[in-house]
Amino acid sequence: MSEYVFRMKKGDIEIELKSDDSRFIEEQLDKWRDALLKSE
Repeated sequence: MSEYVFRMKKGDIEIELKSDDSRFIEEQLDKWRDALLKSE
């Protein structure tokens, strides 16, 4: 079974997301992307 890991770091803040559910990871990445685009 695959494990997906997404890690993002900016300055002192680091976020790590792990799951074996690729759909969950995809949905979370979409949320982060949308939030980052809205903040610009």
